[in-house]
Amino acid sequence: MSSLIAIAYDTLTLLCRRRLFWLNVWLSVVVVVVVASMSCHGTGWSLGFGLKSWPSGYLVKGSPWESTLFFGVVQRATQWWVAGAAPLLALFSMASVVPKTLKSGQAALLFPKTQSRAAVLLGRFAGGVIFAAIPALICVTGLFLTLGWRLGVWEIRLFLALPFALLLFSALAAVTVMLGVLTKSSSASLVVTLIFAASVMALQDAASHPEGAEDEADLKGIVQSASGGSLALQIFTWPLPRTHELMEGMSRAIRLSGPRPFRDLVRRWRIGNLRVGVAAAEVLDATAEMPAPPVTPLKLSEAVLVTTGFCGLALIAAIVLLNRRDL
Repeated sequence: MSSLIAIAYDTLTLLCRRRLFWLNVWLSVVVVVVVASMSCHGTGWSLGFGLKSWPSGYLVKGSPWESTLFFGVVQRATQWWVAGAAPLLALFSMASVVPKTLKSGQAALLFPKTQSRAAVLLGRFAGGVIFAAIPALICVTGLFLTLGWRLGVWEIRLFLALPFALLLFSALAAVTVMLGVLTKSSSASLVVTLIFAASVMALQDAASHPEGAEDEADLKGIVQSASGGSLALQIFTWPLPRTHELMEGMSRAIRLSGPRPFRDLVRRWRIGNLRVGVAAAEVLDATAEMPAPPVTPLKLSEAVLVTTGFCGLALIAAIVLLNRRDL
């Protein structure tokens, strides 16, 4: 256990010295600053701490649309950055850790000092997860303080985004670790992991919207059994990380919803004489045309268990591969 903790700490300090870490941190700060720079006043709303203002008859200080604005923006910043882009950016640094560890010179110095190779691999993995947690924690803390400053609302539930984001990252990090042992190549493990993540999201989206898949098949003239194809797809995607269910579960756990739907606010948005909200609202409506079944607490628990089990199996496979490798 002591060697595992020491390797995790060594991995964390190694990753924190890289420029990608500081890029991730500063981008998290930028996300917080942009959200905090938004404000509503007596005649409209502004961006950039008052540097640019737009008059509005409804989006004013103290109106229900003000809380709708901040809750909607913070909710999407949490989904798209804390649980989306920031973990992917951390994955770029994580991908090179295991291949560099397996290089002949470093392996000769590191592995003789530990009792098991599993401790080295798990320590690298744990250090990478902690590394990804730092920018996420910075961003969530900043968004929490922003809501308290702008609205006087201290939503402690916002910190529930952290375990969901780290679980999603852990699944991808475990795949990266396994591929790093298998290929000993940073670029190969990163590219294959990104392809895997995109494939999982696409397959789960197709499995959750069988009606849309059937319509596309009819348009292309492909004869298939929709029920049988959907069932086979659901069986195939069942043991994979539950990306969609975890993201929706995170949204339900945070429960940031204003008195009005955020989509209605986007639809009414104007910048000068330009109704920029119309196109944005169409994008939001397009994602809701074929809604997936709601995530119940039972489904969310299943998603957490399946994703955790997948992560564990990937790490076990990496350990087995490492024990069979000559170093």
